[in-house]
Amino acid sequence: MKEIIDSFKALIKSSSRINKILNNYIKLKEKPVENLYLLEKSLNELSKLASGLPDFALKNHLSEWLNNEKSELEKARQEFRFRLGEQIKDLFQKDNKIIRGQYPTLHLGFYTIELNFEFGEVTLYFGPKIEKISKIPLEPESIYKTITKFDMELKKKDFNPKEFFLDLQKAYKNRLAILNKSYGEKVLLVDVLNEYVIIKQPERFLTDPKRENFVGYSRIELAYLLYLFKKSGYSQRGVHLYIATFDATTDRRQSIWIPENEEGEGTYYSYIAFEKASEG
Repeated sequence: MKEIIDSFKALIKSSSRINKILNNYIKLKEKPVENLYLLEKSLNELSKLASGLPDFALKNHLSEWLNNEKSELEKARQEFRFRLGEQIKDLFQKDNKIIRGQYPTLHLGFYTIELNFEFGEVTLYFGPKIEKISKIPLEPESIYKTITKFDMELKKKDFNPKEFFLDLQKAYKNRLAILNKSYGEKVLLVDVLNEYVIIKQPERFLTDPKRENFVGYSRIELAYLLYLFKKSGYSQRGVHLYIATFDATTDRRQSIWIPENEEGEGTYYSYIAFEKASEG
């Protein structure tokens, strides 16, 4: 008797869950292309629940319906793939920005947009899959807003090439002192950038070096500063950046990627040195 009661309880629970998902599915299907991945998720969950039902006519009817819906969803998927590219292109075109590349990898300025149609998500990178920025839903508006906001934040700070030159030179000297090297010798660029970050800390951190007083600099921010520096005349004042070997490009402690332009081209650099003539 208890087994019969437990079986009915399980059936009622499954039926209630199926009913809830079906009602939500109907709402989602009003916009099948936009809700493609939510619809797919619902069908997968319904399939699992249906497999646990006892054999009876309603289960067979549900299975047939699921098969038909999966076929319709595949058509929506093809339309989604086509419309997605056009929608992304149109959004950025308003800002006079051009999307390049083809599925699943698109490029926009400094950024790489890696589309994952299987899981309905996008991975954003700075450079050609150099520095991961974030994972976001596979939605045109989300892609546009995330990249636009990140790009504005990256570019909003004032850049003074002379100040950067002097700070970088000071950071270089600090690193030379630690390594007991002479001015003019090359040292790891990443180590010099670490010294640069310390130099740029505010007075509040120097007097009370706790976490909340520390101002961080990401590798992306530092790479962008070096990009601006290389574009300025000050980069020609006795500063040498040494291109990384292939092996060094795979080690984040040994190299850093710096853009050459806003078309996604760039170079890995490992070492930096200042000419003796630049010593001040």
